[in-house]
Amino acid sequence: MKVRLLSLVFLFFFGACSKKDHPSNNNLADTPTAKAQYDNSNYGIYKGVFVGSSGIIIININNDNTIAAMLKIDGTTYNFTATQTIQPSQETTVNFVAGSNTFTFSVSPNGASPAITHLVINGHPNAAILVVKETSTALVRCYEGTFSGSDTGIFNAIIYNNSVKALVKNSDNVTEIANGTVSNNQINAGTITSGATFTGTIEGDNTSGTWANTAADLKGSWSGRRTY
Repeated sequence: MKVRLLSLVFLFFFGACSKKDHPSNNNLADTPTAKAQYDNSNYGIYKGVFVGSSGIIIININNDNTIAAMLKIDGTTYNFTATQTIQPSQETTVNFVAGSNTFTFSVSPNGASPAITHLVINGHPNAAILVVKETSTALVRCYEGTFSGSDTGIFNAIIYNNSVKALVKNSDNVTEIANGTVSNNQINAGTITSGATFTGTIEGDNTSGTWANTAADLKGSWSGRRTY
């Protein structure tokens, strides 16, 4: 996709996450873990995707009196802890640690603009994470996938409400952000920071579509499968 992705970072963990059997994957939740009282708070659940290899991330900020994060990369799970005391409805900065792996999570008092900085994951240089806040009325679904065609790489997406956000990492190890809208399981008018566009469909736990950068005469397809 010769896309030139902006680097974004962040993480996500589930505390006592209740999950129900899913038609095609028994480990996937059908309802949000996030509690209603934290929908407009720094407290709650944050979910996202990882590139620098491929993975998903979850952060739990006192959703159930727990401050923790889980990052899963290619089947390997890293469980992060933090020692800070976090007050509700306050500007929040948390330093998470799992052995020699670390990152800093920050979020606004109302849960807006979650972000990760100072991300260090051994064996995964130039890593990036994109995260969003889950609410009690909007389940966040995480998909891991790839793209191919004029270029190849990783296409990891988050779908929630009527939106899709993705991290796209190309063969030159450049990571960019993709944004689009969702209506009736159709992904419409998606744009990537390189100037490329994408569209697609969602079918159960699978999503797929096409991408193009007409200015550079590049095009191809992409696909992903829900992994959280």
